[in-house]
Amino acid sequence: MECNHAFSEAGSTRFRSARWFAKITSMSASAWIGAVAGIIGTATGGALTIWSGRWTHRAQERTARAEQQRARAAAAAEAALAELLEIHRDFRKARTPDGDEWQQRLRSLHDRIAKVQVLLHSIPDTKLRTRVREDTFYMPLSPPDDRRTGGERRVAIIELCADAIACLGAFLRDEELPARSARVEDTRNLWPEWKHKDDSHFYMWEADDGDSFD
Repeated sequence: MECNHAFSEAGSTRFRSARWFAKITSMSASAWIGAVAGIIGTATGGALTIWSGRWTHRAQERTARAEQQRARAAAAAEAALAELLEIHRDFRKARTPDGDEWQQRLRSLHDRIAKVQVLLHSIPDTKLRTRVREDTFYMPLSPPDDRRTGGERRVAIIELCADAIACLGAFLRDEELPARSARVEDTRNLWPEWKHKDDSHFYMWEADDGDSFD
């Protein structure tokens, strides 16, 4: 009987130990899973935070670069406008009898055109750049069979200048480029072989002796 009792107590003890171990194991597994989940969540959240921060920083850099480019383009457009307005003013004046003064006006035309063409390189809008470069390209030119009077040539320069001014103004206002006037088209048609789709074929010409504006 004593042996049976001892065996029963030993079995009961082992059963209680097994239940206690299972309980502890179950609790430890739950705690371990929770801890692992917490670590994974923290790591994932940290990684997402870092990625989000980097993405935001890069987006801000792109925005800043775009704003800087836009500011440079706007400044170049305004400077080109100032040069074109001076050309417009010069050729609205009557032809002076002072030959030296008139020659200076013609040299000034070429100098201002050169400045405008340099400024155009800071403007990323290809259509605008080509349009203004075309206008300035035709200003000082006269074809060999040109039958226009000096006054008509001066008017053509004024019209070309006005077209370029209107285009730059539209760019600064974020508007579409205006249509060319009939007079500007007439001037362009004097050189039909020079109508190109891009601005790579336009060159500066040296100032002539001014006879074409007599």
